[in-house]
Parts: sequence; C-alpha cells; structure tokens
Amino acid sequence: MTFVRTIPLLLLLLLLTTGFDWGFGPKDKCGEARSLLQGQSVRNSVERKKTESRIRELCPEGAAAHLLLARQLEQEGKQEEAVAEYRIVLKIDPALSEASRSLGQIYLQKGLTEEAAVELTKGLADGGDPRTQRALATIFADKKFYSLAAYHYVEALKSYPDDLSLHLGLAEAYRNMGARVDAETEYLKALSLEPKNTDALLGLSAVYDETNQPRKALEQAKKAADIEPKNLEIHGRIAELYEKGGELEQAAAEYRLAGRKQGEVAVSFLSRGDTFLVKKEYDKAIGEYRNALKGKPEWPEAQIKLAAAYQEAGRDEDAIKAYREALRLKATSGDLHYNLGLLYEKRGLTDEAVVEYRQALKFFPEHYETLLHLAEIYAARGTLPQAIEQYQTLIKLKGDNPTLYLQMARLQVLSKNVNEAAVFYEESLRLDGDNADAHRELASLQKKQGDTEGAAQHFRQVLRLKKDDSEARNSLIAIYVENKKYDEVITLLKDGVELNPGDANNHYKLGIIYEFRKEYPAAAEQYKRAVELNVDHAKAYNALGRVYMKSGRIAEAREALESARKIDPNLEETKVLLGNLRDELTSEPKKATRKRGRSAKRERRGKSPVKGTGKEKTSKKRKKKK
Repeated sequence: MTFVRTIPLLLLLLLLTTGFDWGFGPKDKCGEARSLLQGQSVRNSVERKKTESRIRELCPEGAAAHLLLARQLEQEGKQEEAVAEYRIVLKIDPALSEASRSLGQIYLQKGLTEEAAVELTKGLADGGDPRTQRALATIFADKKFYSLAAYHYVEALKSYPDDLSLHLGLAEAYRNMGARVDAETEYLKALSLEPKNTDALLGLSAVYDETNQPRKALEQAKKAADIEPKNLEIHGRIAELYEKGGELEQAAAEYRLAGRKQGEVAVSFLSRGDTFLVKKEYDKAIGEYRNALKGKPEWPEAQIKLAAAYQEAGRDEDAIKAYREALRLKATSGDLHYNLGLLYEKRGLTDEAVVEYRQALKFFPEHYETLLHLAEIYAARGTLPQAIEQYQTLIKLKGDNPTLYLQMARLQVLSKNVNEAAVFYEESLRLDGDNADAHRELASLQKKQGDTEGAAQHFRQVLRLKKDDSEARNSLIAIYVENKKYDEVITLLKDGVELNPGDANNHYKLGIIYEFRKEYPAAAEQYKRAVELNVDHAKAYNALGRVYMKSGRIAEAREALESARKIDPNLEETKVLLGNLRDELTSEPKKATRKRGRSAKRERRGKSPVKGTGKEKTSKKRKKKK
C-alpha cells in the first residue's frame, strides 16, 4: 500500500517542480506568439498588423515581440538599436534563426565579416534562405575558403538559377580550388546568361591558360577586348599571353595599349607561382618565381615569395638566402622576420632567431607564435626573467591555455619561487585536470615542502591517469610508509605486482611490507617469486632466509642465505645471519671449566654448588660460631 501511495505523491512533486504549464502559463502564451511569428505569411498589411498586435499582447517581453521591434528599427535605419534588440531576441531564444540571419546581414553591412559569418551560419539552422547563402558565399570567397564558398554558392543557385553574379562567384571558387572543368562550366553558364560579360570571358581565358590551352585563352581575352577596347587590364592580359607564347612584337603592341612596359610579364609569373604554391607544387612555384625575378631582379615581393616556396619545400639554406636578399632589397614585414626566425631556430642559431622574432614583434606585438618561440628559447637558455616575462604576456593573450600555466610553474620552480609555482600548477590543473605531468610536478613540490597529504592526493591523480607510472607509485608508497599507512602501501604494491607481474623488485618490496607486519608466509611467498623471476636477486634470497629463520625453518634459511652470499659476498646482513645460524646449529657443547675445592666435592656428592658472593659464605661461618 505504501508503494501505491508514493507514486501519486512523486508525480505531483515532479509536476510542481518542473516547467509544465497546464496549457495556461506564460510560457504557453510566448510559444503561441512564436508560432504566430513563424507562421506569418500575411499579404495584407492590415492582417499583418493584427498578427503583430496579437504577438505583443500574448508575450510583450518574449522573443517574438523583441524581433518585431528589431525589424522595425532596422527598417527605420536605426542599426545600432536593431542590433541590440536582435541580441535580446537571441538571449531569450537562441534557436530563433531569423534573428541570427538579420543580425548577420547587419554585421556584413558594417564590415564585421567574422561576426557576420558566425550569425549567418546560425541562421541556417532552420534551412535559412538564399540571401543568407549568398552572403556566406561572399564572405568565404573573400577569406579564400573556397570549398565553403562553393557550397554556399551552389545552395543559393538552387533558388536563383539565373543569377549571373552567383555563377561568376562559383566559377572563381572552383578555379581557385583547382577544379578547372567545373570552373569552365560555370563561366560558360554565365556567358549564356550574358554573352558580353568581360569578367566571364577573362575568367574563362585564365582557365584555358592554366590548362595549357593558349590559343583558347587568347581568343577569350580578345573577345573581352572587343567589348571593352579601352580596358587597360584586358590589353595587359593579352600582352602577357602573347609574351608567354613567344610572340614578342604582338606583346609589345598590347603592352603599349595597356600603358605598361613589356617586362611586366613578370606579374603573370608571380601569379602562376602563387597558384602552384597553394597546390603545394613547390618546384613549379619556385620556377615561376625565378622567372618573375628574371624580368624584375630587384623585386622584393617576388623574392619573399621565392623564399617562402623554398621554406615550404624544406630547402632551408636556399630559403635563408632568399629572405636575406629580400631584406637587402629593403623588404620588411612581420611574416618575413618571423619565417626567417623559424629557419634560424631550426638550425640552432638561436641568437639570430631572437633578433628576427623581436623584429617580427614590432609589426605584430601580440603575435602568439612569435612570443611562444621567444619564451621557449629564453627558457632553454636559462634566462628565466625574460622567459617569465614572455609567458606572462602569453597568458594575458590566452588565459585559458593550461600549458602556459604549466610552463610558468616550471620556470617559477627553477627561480625558487615555490609559492608562485604552486599557484600556477593549481591554475593549470583547474583548466586541465587530466594532465599527469602537472599533478606529478605539483606533488613533488608539495612533498619537498612537507605537505605529504597534498602530495599524496596529486600522486593518486597521476596513478588514476597512468596506472603504470612507477615513479608516482614509488613516491606515494614512500609517503604512506612515512605516515605508517601500511594498508595503503600493500594495496599499492599489490597493484604494482598485478600491473607488472614479471618484475622481481615489485614482489620483493611487497614481501618487505608483509615481513614488517609479521605475515611471514605471505612475505616468503613474495620473496620466492622474486628469486624465481631473478635468480641473481641477492637481497630477495637474504630476505627469504631471514623470514625462514623467524619462522623456525632453519635448514631452508641456511640454503637461502648461502645463495645470497654466493651472489653477493659483500652483503653484510647475510654474513651476520649465517653467523647466527652457525651458533644455533653447532652440535658441540661448550667445554666446562674444571671446578676445584668444596664446590667440586659438593657436585660429586650430588649437591648444588653454593651460589652467591663471598659475603654469603662469611655469613654462614658467623652462624656456626653462634
């Protein structure tokens, strides 16, 4: 009966403490308002206003009402106020995708592409719309994430199949991905929509040039020139194609029309080098950059790109020479100094590396990787104040990185700042509680400081993470022995035996604890196992002999001790124990000293000798006189 009564009570308690609204709570009204908002497809402005009024009436502080206000503010051109309202909407209801989409579009208009990409992507949760897909495609194309850009262009084209700009954007994405057949298809689709589109013609020309079809490439470029005869860029493109094909007179004529010198064909070599570098075809990229430098030997940009290609190809010596040449040409940038620093550090030239890293920081004072390399070099050199300074800066930049705190703790230990080290270890473990190294190092620090309880706690964490960590196990055993926690010692030693049953020392140590607790049979079993695993384990034989002596097994004790002595003649305890055994086992009694006088006669008569001192004899004489 008790059980039957309990069920309704529990159900009642559950209903009272959960968010169930029974159909009339405020959450239900807000849900209805949200449904009205999402189902809004009103053509008539009067009906739309009625729906909006109903939404506000149902849940005036809900996400739907705030979304209506955000729309209104956006239409009025009050972007900042609209942004604030959209944020409120998402705080109340993060799943309301329309708010994310609208917020993303505003961010995009303001040039905040990173924030826009985040919100627009969230806005796709309910399927999104073509406008969102287009915006994301544009963002990813600008950031050179071409595969993502292509995906969103394709999605947008499902709704706008005849949109020329979408086809051109998709074609560019495909071309940059190296999917030139797909790029050609999209350019041709664009030309079918607008036959005189010069962007499509030049894009198609580039595809043909990249696929070694020079005649087709030149044909498309000429078509573009016929449409826009005064376009200098198009004439420059035609000039490059002529020059590449060896038709130098035609190239010269086109260069004049473009207002450029013939040597500027080097630009095209540079562009092709960039394409090969992206594709990781380093030898081809190096060849193109060299060709570019033949046309313009004093070109710092080409020299830097050549150096980068050498570096990617693993040709470090050539890369260093090329970077130095770029510096001679007065080129300077954070990337140049950082990459040169990497090469110097790789070759062990740390002084030179430090100089370059410091130069790089002038361009990017908070460049994480540069700061990290400097910190590591200083730490390796033992220049602790400088290393600590760099790690402090790194922690300000990335305060959620447990590795930085761990490194800082180690530096503080080396600097003998023990208390500061402990603080950094604790913070590292707060961020990453499963770092065995941090637990071990903090435990060792606490043990040195006399905090054995704290040390034991962290050594236990090490064993939780790495059961076979013998260093942590031995340290924890030492702490337990010191604190006389022998049950814990036995548990740890047993675990060690189970983890590594073939280690003779594990059995020997376990035997010592059993012997200390006077559990001699258990101790003998572990000692025997130790000598079975290692027949030269003199200490185990000695201990086995000692236990046998304590157990009264004298013959076995002698055998074990003799084995120990044979293995290690210098083992002092073995000598003592064997000496004791000889005394106990000798069959010859000690020779008695011959007694003289009355005591001897008394013994012959069967009487006990008088015991005591001379004073006792004197007292007996006095009694006789009396």
